[in-house]
Amino acid sequence: MNYAIDERNSERQQLLAQMLNPLTRQVLEKVPRDSVNRILDLGCGHGHTTRMLAEQFPDASGIGFEYDAALVARASADPSNPPRIAFQQGDASRLPFPDASFDLTFTRYMLLHVPNPPTVIREMFRVTRPGGFVVAYEPDCCIEFCYPPNAAMERMSYLWRHLFPHPLMGRQLVHLFRSAGAANYSAGALLGMDHDQGIYKRWYRLTAEAVGPAAISKNLMTSKELDDLLSSVREFEADPMSVCFKLPDVWVIANLYLPWDCAGSTRFKH
Repeated sequence: MNYAIDERNSERQQLLAQMLNPLTRQVLEKVPRDSVNRILDLGCGHGHTTRMLAEQFPDASGIGFEYDAALVARASADPSNPPRIAFQQGDASRLPFPDASFDLTFTRYMLLHVPNPPTVIREMFRVTRPGGFVVAYEPDCCIEFCYPPNAAMERMSYLWRHLFPHPLMGRQLVHLFRSAGAANYSAGALLGMDHDQGIYKRWYRLTAEAVGPAAISKNLMTSKELDDLLSSVREFEADPMSVCFKLPDVWVIANLYLPWDCAGSTRFKH
């Protein structure tokens, strides 16, 4: 999906970063900081993940890599960018970098969108040095729920499963990493909850508004059904007592073997 880059979409991406960054940091804490000097962030979008990685690894330089040239321009122009990061346009399935170029290759919420995730993962492995880390963090669009119950949440899950190329990417990650040759890896799942800030609820409302035209064009819902969805999600957002859970996320960290590593060795922090 390719939505216009406007202030509303910018707010939606900022809210998504606020939702995901605390969860993602829990995963990145497993990667030793002193082992990372050069980072590649695939599918960087507005640059939120690239800036988060720069904060997590303060001594490292980074490249945010994105297919959409307009997003690259927007990310590059953000005044909060530290001087250690840069942004580049290109195709993640054909990375323009030599083998073993990076200590950490990272992606978040990108693999569910690309045509061929196995190809992208193999490229991530290729450009990561021996002993380096490949990290993927992806959703599994199986369920979203809240309390009190709201019909909009189930409808949003239905839309994800029909609008995204790979909506169940989360559950596939471990298998895809194994198929790419990962032998030394760690994996897990996380579930986010918002009971007091309202960030999740506002993000769901903005996202429902954003995906509505695409849902209608693909005959996933009528204009009347979209109006009903937006009415429900606005009621949900306005309820200060409601508690919102987002769809689950799955992460995998592969530590690529050094030539002298012994089988079964691990360098992960637990």
